[in-house]
Amino acid sequence: MRISAVFLLITFFLMHPVSAQNEGETIPTDTLAEVVITSLLRPEKITRAPASIQLITTNDLNRFAGSNTGELISTIQGVEFTRYGVDGITFNSRGLNSAFNNKILQIVDGRISTSPLSGGLPVFNNGSTIKDDIQQIEIVTGPHTSLYGPNAHNAVFNTITKDPRLYPGSSVSLSAGNQHQFSGRLRHAQKVNEKWAWKITGEYAGGKEFYFIDSVYVSPTAKGIPERNVDFDFRHIRGEAHLYYNINTKNEIIISGGSSTNDFLQVTTSGRNQMKGVGYTFLQARYRSPHFYANIYNTWGTLGESYTLAGYTQVYWMRTQPGPLFLPPDEAEQVALRGAGFKEKSRRFNADVQYQTNFRDAGLFLVAGLDFENSQPNTSDGTTLVGKGGDISVSQIGAVLQLEKKLLNVFRLIGAIRFDNNDNFRNLVAPKFTLVKDLGQGNIRVGWAKAYALPSIQNQYAGIRDFFFGNGGKGITYIPNNSLVNDRGSLLTTQPLKPEEVKTWEFGVKGKPTQKIWIDANAYYGTSKNFITPSLPVGGRAISVNGIDVMHNPTFAGTVSNDTLRGASFLTFFNYGKARVYGLDIGMSYALFPSVLLEFKYSWLDGKFEENDANKDGVITPDEKSLNAPNHRGVALLTVDNLLKQRLALTLGTRFVQKYDFFSGNQVGSAEGAGTRRPPKNFNYGPLGGFTTFNFGTEYRWSDNLSLNFNLTNIFNSRQIEFVGSPSIGRLAMASLKVKN
Repeated sequence: MRISAVFLLITFFLMHPVSAQNEGETIPTDTLAEVVITSLLRPEKITRAPASIQLITTNDLNRFAGSNTGELISTIQGVEFTRYGVDGITFNSRGLNSAFNNKILQIVDGRISTSPLSGGLPVFNNGSTIKDDIQQIEIVTGPHTSLYGPNAHNAVFNTITKDPRLYPGSSVSLSAGNQHQFSGRLRHAQKVNEKWAWKITGEYAGGKEFYFIDSVYVSPTAKGIPERNVDFDFRHIRGEAHLYYNINTKNEIIISGGSSTNDFLQVTTSGRNQMKGVGYTFLQARYRSPHFYANIYNTWGTLGESYTLAGYTQVYWMRTQPGPLFLPPDEAEQVALRGAGFKEKSRRFNADVQYQTNFRDAGLFLVAGLDFENSQPNTSDGTTLVGKGGDISVSQIGAVLQLEKKLLNVFRLIGAIRFDNNDNFRNLVAPKFTLVKDLGQGNIRVGWAKAYALPSIQNQYAGIRDFFFGNGGKGITYIPNNSLVNDRGSLLTTQPLKPEEVKTWEFGVKGKPTQKIWIDANAYYGTSKNFITPSLPVGGRAISVNGIDVMHNPTFAGTVSNDTLRGASFLTFFNYGKARVYGLDIGMSYALFPSVLLEFKYSWLDGKFEENDANKDGVITPDEKSLNAPNHRGVALLTVDNLLKQRLALTLGTRFVQKYDFFSGNQVGSAEGAGTRRPPKNFNYGPLGGFTTFNFGTEYRWSDNLSLNFNLTNIFNSRQIEFVGSPSIGRLAMASLKVKN
């Protein structure tokens, strides 16, 4: 694992008394008193943390009526929140977004929650953790590879669940809303004695997406036809079990397991996928002592019976047209589902150890760690990767050292360096330093960091329909067109992918200029390179991918005459380009009265591009130099608490997103060409963003055992398109009832 957050449970003991506390008991609302661990791998008050850290607290979660906690990211400073449906939510930081974005690392209780499937995506709302079991979510933007490893590229999201010894009791929650939304959740936690404690959680959630039928093209120049038989229903079934054992007052062991199964619509770089039976399962063991932390876990994933809507629609259309390939509709349906289906079962093993100590006399704090990861995608025969089940195994070992030193009793210098050795990407070094001047409740800081985002397993080992291949490790060995097929000397090898790399300078300030005002501002300037292209054609016949022999699709394998290959092609990925990305995130909260809080959050982002001719055609097109993020976005929130004898809380918010162009593979949403299609791109529905929406939320605590919530987003039903190939996100209402003891 990329070094997991150290000593997670220390956080609980620092924040709350050790005595038992009823589940859902009112938690202090002063966010500045919260303790966070993400930026230093150890507990630290948010006012001292050497980074801009945003929190989703227990109070925020209690006031949220839904179950998809990703919705709360929309109010977080420095994060580009995008929503492509009732259920579909993604997020990014500092631009350069795509439909397959793996540059934000998500952690739950020290466990990387990225799916072990070859796409390498965060699980988002498809994991096993339920909202009612989350204590807090910490969001730190910027590069953090030096502490957490590759793919902590733009940000780290760290979720900490509730300790059953601090949050015992039972709760049942029901949520319902428009679009047939429903969620039923259960949590039971019990402290058996001073040695043992346990908890179990579970949820069923479902609903219906907004109606939207995209266009599908039978050939690059054909007229578009509508997607066939789109299933708009989504469903999530999830649950976890945890066992806590105190060896003594300072040492403990935690055993955890969880699983989920999910049906939903997914937007990709080429169209939409109908995801059916997507599974996520984990088993984890942790050991904690005052100076030592060990963590070991295994994660499994399956794609179930998923299929591409575009491929399914195309095959059905072609097989029901008059001609030699004609089939009756029922037979065409089965052929289309088989032809468009994609299967994969994968697993990932992680282990890490960490040591920390404080040399008080020297004013020095040390954190050191080692971690190991082994990915085995396609553990059974599938359709997404090259080779047979079990052919692919990728291991990675990493080491990190972080030192924090007091200087002249005025400054803190924090330095970290990480070394990673991946089977396909050797000797990756990621340093980081931050100089901090503490200001009582706040600080001023300046820092520099380097980070990596590794190409996903899909980028490296794809083998889809025997003509779309990954390009990792040893590259793709192929016979170029117009070469003798039996001449080994004519074989060529593609330039294999490199990790995407970013180097960033940051300057930040946070503090309380007055007793009522809190300010958190962060400016950054970074250079990125080695972006991964959309799939590009190569003239020739692929022989092997990273040393694994591949099959050939006769349609694309070309013809051989006089032992010479002609007309062959395949698709793969390459690196390209450089970009300079810079921006500013500013947040301010003002306590008008003890129970009235006004918050403003604003982000500005811009960039310049170099060498960005991804397809090497001599022209840098708009899609090769798009930030894929708005230049300006902002949020304002007004929260009124403790009304009606401290039982009622109200929140009114507004969110602004500037209009912007977005390009991701064949998906395009831009002002130029809106309402048209330029092959091979999909239909252009126009730019994203360009909206201001208003939201309302309320919580009423009827008693210590009963609370009611109501949330309303996009109150005025404004046009709100946030992602390519997606509907406008209309008004959404959700109410919930929670009973606990």
